Amino acid sequence: MPETCLIVDSFSLVYRAFFGFPTSIKRQDGQIINAVLGFYNTISSLLEQFQPSYFIVAADHPEPTFRHLLYSDYKAQRPPMPEELRSQLPLIRELIDSLAAPVVQVAGYEADDVIGTLSRLTPDGVHCYIVSNDKDTLQLVTDDVTVISLNTKANKMYTPELVTYEMGVAPQQIPELKALMGDASDNIPGIPLVGPKTALKWLHTYGSLQGILANVHLLRGKAGQNLAERQEEVLLYRDLATINCRVPTLCCWRAGRVQFDENRLRATLDSLGIRASVPRVS
Repeated sequence: MPETCLIVDSFSLVYRAFFGFPTSIKRQDGQIINAVLGFYNTISSLLEQFQPSYFIVAADHPEPTFRHLLYSDYKAQRPPMPEELRSQLPLIRELIDSLAAPVVQVAGYEADDVIGTLSRLTPDGVHCYIVSNDKDTLQLVTDDVTVISLNTKANKMYTPELVTYEMGVAPQQIPELKALMGDASDNIPGIPLVGPKTALKWLHTYGSLQGILANVHLLRGKAGQNLAERQEEVLLYRDLATINCRVPTLCCWRAGRVQFDENRLRATLDSLGIRASVPRVS
């Protein structure tokens, strides 16, 4: 059976858990633990389902990223983290430590960049599973990299074929698609009057963003005119939407081996007020 690596987008899971469970879930001292509980339940289930050889947690660094330096309004519309969630972050980190999972974060980069870099550096013969509900990660999908999008009923497993079917373009072209039509979640404006249909039509016709720009004089209507007037901007948007898979980080895969101590994990769960079983990992 081939070895597998599970790379988790920590904040994607943490936010999903926080908004998926009521804040009325507390331990005896009154500390809210809904995100801690939801995060653990998800991780435990994934460990049992995929039986990974490696388990790594990627996290955003608190410092601004290179994208903020390129575009000051990048993600500017996002609200601050709720205090009820912020207070649980140390507990979640304690939980991750008890699972003996390395937490990788690099100043100037997002968790997606860390994930992309690690997914390209996995040991030979190891299939990588990325756990994230952030659709930006779909651009990382290859025959050797699968993105798991969590769902309450059934998790979706993104292969290159499924990404192409749902997005209309191959995984590597997702940044070009987002550059043209914009991405509200990251506050990337895109080109005015260019929606998904127009962006896909242009990409299918000319093959790439560079191909579109080389033929921008052939594009009709106001949308084509808008692109002609914003060629430098659309290239910036593409760069903002592209995951950097060359983050300067040292990865020791031995540290990522699944090797947690069941007794330590049980003690941590008890201290956190979580009555759940320890995952069975061979």
